[in-house]
Amino acid sequence: MERIQLRKQLIKCCVFAISQLVIVSGTFILKSEKAEAAGNNLAISIANDYVNIRNKPSLNGKVKGRLYRGSAVYITRTYKNGWALIKSGNFRGYIKKEFLATGTKARQLARKYGVKYITVKKNVGALNVREKTSKKAKIITSIGSGESFYVRKLCGKSWVRISVDGEQGYVARNYVNLRVKYKHPVSIAQVKAEEKKQETTTKKDTTTTKNSTTTTKNSTTKKDSTTTTKDSTTLSDETDNTNDTAKKKVTGSQIANYAKKFLGNPYKYGGTSLTNGADCSGFTQSIYKEFGYDIPRTSLEQSAYGTKVSASSIKQGDLVFYQSGKTVGHVALYIGDGEVIHASNEKDGIKISKMNYRTPYCIRRIV
Repeated sequence: MERIQLRKQLIKCCVFAISQLVIVSGTFILKSEKAEAAGNNLAISIANDYVNIRNKPSLNGKVKGRLYRGSAVYITRTYKNGWALIKSGNFRGYIKKEFLATGTKARQLARKYGVKYITVKKNVGALNVREKTSKKAKIITSIGSGESFYVRKLCGKSWVRISVDGEQGYVARNYVNLRVKYKHPVSIAQVKAEEKKQETTTKKDTTTTKNSTTTTKNSTTKKDSTTTTKDSTTLSDETDNTNDTAKKKVTGSQIANYAKKFLGNPYKYGGTSLTNGADCSGFTQSIYKEFGYDIPRTSLEQSAYGTKVSASSIKQGDLVFYQSGKTVGHVALYIGDGEVIHASNEKDGIKISKMNYRTPYCIRRIV
């Protein structure tokens, strides 16, 4: 009798144990772990650099992406063998759970790695950016509906400090939506594309350096062969004439099309690199420099360069200027169809906007 009761109890225990397991693709998932993940499923990567994301919960799984340190994902399931199924948008894959921080630790790291930014609400026409946290403070500039900017500081519950065209100011918090941006998984296709891009850039830089060395060597030879001041003057005049001829062949559409090649590249205050980061005037200066035009460095100086034209006669390649307070503080390049391309801000980088996203101050033609 005792043996029969013992057997029944053993059977009940086995049934209960099995009920706590769900089989998915041949791997056991603990229900308690699954419930835990569902209740607190934010996870932050704590890998030294990155951890591979695989197509199944095993080291034998094919690598489909990378999760870099500080990137955020959501855990949808955890497995008894120490793996986790993660998702980020439409991206899904498997990662060893030891490389992910969860719970309280994840929330702490989210505050560390998350980047706050604001977006002007859709029902707001133009939002004033002020010098101080007061509606009576001086207006520096204005930003339009749908524009986004990184948060420099949250000033209580009413104001947010942001940076617009390299100048910091304050906007009223009730006119913006506050969001947090995290790094996300990177697919293998993206990794390969970036590696190819870097390889191409390296080759280009090497070729440029080599050509520069050759040019310098040839220039030295020419200088050595020049024996009179008159000959030197003649050589200089010939060089200037060649540059003028090259400039006349450039069209606004060529400049606009060239500028669009750098769409999506980063914004960097004080920068002039079309690939590694430029601010608004550094971007336009570098674009024109590629075609042999040496225009001034700042947007204020550029607004006095070239020929002033009206909005009705604007053409591709023209520079469009915007005010920050009472002075020019931003410049964009017109690309046609009522649109401009510009190095906007740290969040959006080089992007395309409607020319009238802010009221233009003036338009200048270089070519």
